[in-house]
Amino acid sequence: MDKELEKIFDYYAEDYKIQFFNYKMMGKLLETENVKKRIEIYNIRDLYVYGGGYLGVQLYNAVKDFVSVKALVDKSGGLSVDVQGIKSISFDGLKENYIDEKIIITPVKYYKEIKKDLEQFIDKRNILFLGEFLEGIV
Repeated sequence: MDKELEKIFDYYAEDYKIQFFNYKMMGKLLETENVKKRIEIYNIRDLYVYGGGYLGVQLYNAVKDFVSVKALVDKSGGLSVDVQGIKSISFDGLKENYIDEKIIITPVKYYKEIKKDLEQFIDKRNILFLGEFLEGIV
């Protein structure tokens, strides 16, 4: 198999894994009792959600009745989903307003880069990945 075709298959496989994970997490976010239990396990009272896409908005909707969601954070400062009534801020806005809240990262593809950026000013114990929040062991 030539290298170009191999790259295409690798890209497809990676994209498939990301889409499968996103679909699985969207389903987990519909399990209200599990979401409440995970909030209690992680002792979350105040929260920032990192990611202005579908998973970020769905996480916001799943937890908003149980915790104080300070804002959705996205590098652009906005949401990529057309939803009204959700406060969104930029990464710089988070740096200016962050005190000691938990933050859950929802973008799968850029998780490592986002976490590295956040660890510059946030204790790593306060940074969770969505999969870790929904399925991880504390």
